Amino acid sequence: MEAQEQIKRFHEFLENNYHVKLLEKVRKGQNFLVVDFSDLLKYDPDLSESLLEHPEDAIKAAELAIQEFDIPTVKFKIRFINLPDTQKILIRNIRSSHIGKFLVIEGVVRQKSDVRPQVTSAKFECPSCGNIINVLQLDSSFKEPSRCGCGRKGKFHLISKELVDAQNLVLEESPEQLEGGEQPKRINVFLKDDL
Repeated sequence: MEAQEQIKRFHEFLENNYHVKLLEKVRKGQNFLVVDFSDLLKYDPDLSESLLEHPEDAIKAAELAIQEFDIPTVKFKIRFINLPDTQKILIRNIRSSHIGKFLVIEGVVRQKSDVRPQVTSAKFECPSCGNIINVLQLDSSFKEPSRCGCGRKGKFHLISKELVDAQNLVLEESPEQLEGGEQPKRINVFLKDDL
């Protein structure tokens, strides 16, 4: 499904089913909208299938569809609940084929870090030519640009950085999911923004 088509269909879905809730969230100063998956499935089965198979693209399309509404907010997040039972999986059964899919994993939180700010993007200025270089911060280590377009290497001035709240969790299989003397498996989870 084309990106523009996805955005259009999400816009129609949100306008018909969640417009009042969206305005209420804006009024309360919240920047996220919780959508029931079963509503999307009833409205547009193709769009719901696309969400399960390619969640990053579909969620981005839904967030762009929200931006088309005349609401005074910078970035609005969309969250989905009540995914079908076919998407539920045990931590021990996660395989490479599940990467990039929308899954439901249940468990017990065994460890959690404190909520800390994390840099998502940083802007640097080249002292030689004044060029502004934007560096996305995808890893846990802070990255500076290696070189500028003018040929200069190293020693760039940090101008600004964007921060989000972040937290790490260790999720463990719940005892009800285990058979006999099985040891529970664990998975690390990284949460950002309102999560």
